[in-house]
Amino acid sequence: MQPPADRRKLTRRHRTSLAVLAAVLIIVLLGLYQLNQQPGLNLPAILPPLLWKSPTPNAVVQLLPSAVASGPPVPLGTPTTNVLPSWLDGHSTPVRLNEPGPTSTPTAYFSFLPILQLIPPVATPLPPLKTEPPSAPPTPQWPNGLDHQTSSKIGLHVVQNNDPYIMEFVRRVRPRVMKAVDDLGWLADVHAASPNTVTIGRIQGQDESWPDTMDPAAAAQEFVSAHLAQYRLNPGIDYWEGWNEYVAVTDAHMSWYAQFEAARACDMQAVGLHAAVGGFAAGTPEYNQMALFVPALAAAHRCGGIFTLHEGVSPLIGCGVFKDKAGIIPGAPLFPGVDLGYFMLRYRFWYEGYLKPAGLGDLPLVISELEVGGLVPGQACNGPGGGGWKAYADWWVQNGVGPDGPHAYVNLLAWYDSEIRKDPYVIGAEIFTAGAWNSGDSWYSTDVHDAIIPLAYYEVSQP
Repeated sequence: MQPPADRRKLTRRHRTSLAVLAAVLIIVLLGLYQLNQQPGLNLPAILPPLLWKSPTPNAVVQLLPSAVASGPPVPLGTPTTNVLPSWLDGHSTPVRLNEPGPTSTPTAYFSFLPILQLIPPVATPLPPLKTEPPSAPPTPQWPNGLDHQTSSKIGLHVVQNNDPYIMEFVRRVRPRVMKAVDDLGWLADVHAASPNTVTIGRIQGQDESWPDTMDPAAAAQEFVSAHLAQYRLNPGIDYWEGWNEYVAVTDAHMSWYAQFEAARACDMQAVGLHAAVGGFAAGTPEYNQMALFVPALAAAHRCGGIFTLHEGVSPLIGCGVFKDKAGIIPGAPLFPGVDLGYFMLRYRFWYEGYLKPAGLGDLPLVISELEVGGLVPGQACNGPGGGGWKAYADWWVQNGVGPDGPHAYVNLLAWYDSEIRKDPYVIGAEIFTAGAWNSGDSWYSTDVHDAIIPLAYYEVSQP
């Protein structure tokens, strides 16, 4: 037992400590009270991680969990959407984090570290719209990467590898197909990250006067020779396309094109390369014209090539696809029990009508451009139209396709994926397009940056 004098000394120490703690608590409470008086700040309602805009045009308060707060603040303008789709997290409304404020730099930063940090406001002018490529997303936004190739057959068509989302998608999903146009060298990185991905390359440029001026075999030899050096510089490409979306206006032109593609396929094999023949636009060619192109498909089958063409996905899931209906494509016979469409699943006309009867039904096919659109004559599912998928966003929400544009687009692609996975000869389909993220790019309306992470969640969910 302590003597009375010792108990009195202990009591005085306690009183001193309590007084100091009380003073600190008062200071902290006064500081929090002042912050809470600012419009736009409601400290009792804090749920990390969130972003509030302060009443002043150059101040932002950001709260992050300690695991994130140990690094620098997330830059404003970084696309960081919580993209858990409705089929994974049970929620239909996505949550957008770190929504850009009126400036490009966060000016007040709080973290759940032992010390509360406050960085004074710094006035920063607004930057021009999208003058830098999108930043790589924080890891928590993406689904966990697969240790095997996805079962989905959806990949990306890329006009320029300037978006970090593209390779992040490859690393996490390990897609079955990827395509590049002109910007080609990075496809070697695709193979390094996902060795089983089939890569397709195309170099722009074609002289469509050749059918009237050149022998098709000589034209093919000239075409291959002109690009051979570039082919050699890009060993990461498995198949090379030739002409893009050539429309033969006469049967004679189609016959010439078939001979040109047949010669090109075998010329490519002779130099150790592989050709992708066809490259037809969505909704082409007509049924009877395709009969003239079969020699090119036979040559591709014989000379280690593949078949490529383009398709469009109807804005409403499944709309524009028919079974046991005549007149979908003029001149085509009925194929009982087969789902067919004018713009989507049109490829089945070629396989059912020509390739399988000719013993070519195992010729690999890649839909090397796939995008929403393709108006189906007389159908209510045409939607508002537009130059790219972004034009359909509001209409999709109104028609229950998805909670927003990106998720609705992925829902359409998931339906299309379920169809092409029924056909073993289809390697995959490449969404048009990635790498046109800048609002000044000619393909900006079709750029799929905002849909890539939702697509990744879908693809890693596939068994």
